Amino acid sequence: ETIMRKYHIAVGIIMFILNLGTVSAAAELEDGFMGYKWGESISQYPELTGLYTKGDVTFYSNPGESYTVDDITVDDVVYGFYQGSLLAVYIKIDAPETYDKVMQHMKLKYGLPDTKTSAKDHLTTIKWKYKDVTIKLKTDEIGGKMKLAFYYRPLSRDLQKDQIDEISETSYRFFPIDK
Repeated sequence: ETIMRKYHIAVGIIMFILNLGTVSAAAELEDGFMGYKWGESISQYPELTGLYTKGDVTFYSNPGESYTVDDITVDDVVYGFYQGSLLAVYIKIDAPETYDKVMQHMKLKYGLPDTKTSAKDHLTTIKWKYKDVTIKLKTDEIGGKMKLAFYYRPLSRDLQKDQIDEISETSYRFFPIDK
């Protein structure tokens, strides 16, 4: 009985600690991403280098910056600014192991996702919503390309959904910096 009680207390403490980590990470996503604030002007980020513009969206990167999930680091991070304000973040995923880690990480933080498969486009989209942010983990089933994208909904409403998808998922650019 004493061992069981200690076990329950230990489990309770671990769950509390995990929940604290989730709340703080989720709170950061609510405000922005990796120190970049949703809706903030590009003028606040002189360290970003312009890549190209399509329509009202300009894509930028910060060479040398990376995104880390657990023990995996991803170097390709691209920021999309709609009319000069931070709208989206795209992270290119190169390995199935990274995809699996990202999937586990997102499920732990944001719960079970919605999944949509498009036979026409050969895309699988796994989606979470948290506060004003939509998170999409996408796979191009034919090309094997994978990406994680974060969209700030108050701005993405202004930029029609179809235009966002057209900008970031045209056949020649699954990820914003693909050629």
